[in-house]
Amino acid sequence: MGQIKGRTIPVREKLQERYQIKEILGDNGFSIIYKGYDTFRSKKVIIKELFPGKIVRRDQSERYKAECIRLSDEAVFESMKEQVIREAKALIKLYPLEGIANVITFFEENQTVYTVFEYLEGVTLDIFLEGKKNSKLPLDSLLNFFGPLTDSLKKIHEAGCIHGKIRPDQIMVTRKNGAKLIGFCDPMKMAVNPLFVEEIIPLRNSRYAPVELFMEEGKPGAGTDVYGLAATIYHCITGTMPPHFYDRIQNTETMKSPEEFDIPIKKQQSGALMEGLASHDFERTQTIEAFLEGFRVEGEEEKEPPKPLHLFKDPFIFIRREKGLKIRWILAAAALIVLICLTPSGIKRLKEHRLDSFYEELQASTDFEKCMLLRGVSEKEREKLGNDYNVLEEAGGDNIIKYYDCNRKALITKAEMDTAQKYYRYISVDFRKGKTAILTYYEPEGITEWNIDLLKTEAYFNVEKSVIKNGQVTERETLQVLP
Repeated sequence: MGQIKGRTIPVREKLQERYQIKEILGDNGFSIIYKGYDTFRSKKVIIKELFPGKIVRRDQSERYKAECIRLSDEAVFESMKEQVIREAKALIKLYPLEGIANVITFFEENQTVYTVFEYLEGVTLDIFLEGKKNSKLPLDSLLNFFGPLTDSLKKIHEAGCIHGKIRPDQIMVTRKNGAKLIGFCDPMKMAVNPLFVEEIIPLRNSRYAPVELFMEEGKPGAGTDVYGLAATIYHCITGTMPPHFYDRIQNTETMKSPEEFDIPIKKQQSGALMEGLASHDFERTQTIEAFLEGFRVEGEEEKEPPKPLHLFKDPFIFIRREKGLKIRWILAAAALIVLICLTPSGIKRLKEHRLDSFYEELQASTDFEKCMLLRGVSEKEREKLGNDYNVLEEAGGDNIIKYYDCNRKALITKAEMDTAQKYYRYISVDFRKGKTAILTYYEPEGITEWNIDLLKTEAYFNVEKSVIKNGQVTERETLQVLP
């Protein structure tokens, strides 16, 4: 999700003089979620800002302050803040829980509440299931896989909190084959408030959410989480998403029971899953303990434990990345062998490829990655990829300054630059004495220059950024570029 001017906090801004915003990840109608960086602990974090767009906006007089659009909504907003703080405090007391993204801290700033979560490396379960092409996971292994998650959920319910929106995109599959529930600290008790009927549809996916999240008199509780968990298990073991709750209410035969699928499941277990999936809360299993107990078949405790799920070994995003890396290495090795027998023209093409890949990576990288990329250029490559001013000065300035033409994908001279074109775009990379690089973007709307100190200080680079328009510097700022 890109930055929304006037709504999201801009990238690189800091909260509490500590948490730097690195990326806007999403907006669910109640909260804006950011990827952040804790500059004190030097760690990535997830930051959730309570910002219900239906009732609040950014105060124009103070940059990021949240203010209610209508005075009549102030009581609602205060209640939402209280709910988030109450849940954050409860989760902090339970820290650490193995099966969730733990809450590290919370704070009030800009007249709203921010919750800071631990950052998890992985992919959400919905991405994994999509990659599996509707194949089915064995029930016993899945329940074992969800064990830490459900154990954590029991403790969370005992503390008086609910998640309220359990579904595959709220479960993170980590690289170490763990399942962790994410997405806490949204004021889900407000989900039934008429104010948020349309705005929080992303929170209430009707395939995984029960009736009470769509009724004004509904009261989300532990049974709401039972439904979400049951719907997620149903999807995993049958390879089919459950139907929308409103379709089921209109026609009770819309949903097939698990035993109607070609999967190994006992009638008792199928019945337990369907009790967890009852549309109305008064018909549904009300606790996680009772729900899981329904899957235990008498006399089977003595059997071998279920085989563990190793999702990481299956063909999903991590494996695709690693396979792609292996393929690139194989192709590179093959190209090197061929180059031994190639003519000078082949070597020239290889140099051109190195040039293109360098500038493509430069344009696609984050600010920190750009600095790292420039820092990694060897002295031998500096003159080939940009302008080495050490060489230029030694040669008495006779060497020609080079610019990279983003359209032609080639280094050109200033005389060859066409500044009359409406869509021209050039880049220059100048390596200076004292471990400094100047990265300059020439675009129709102006010139942006990055003066980068390549001697990285601890975990950041010192950068001076300038914006030049019509030959005049219109903006200048000093930055600490973090990962």
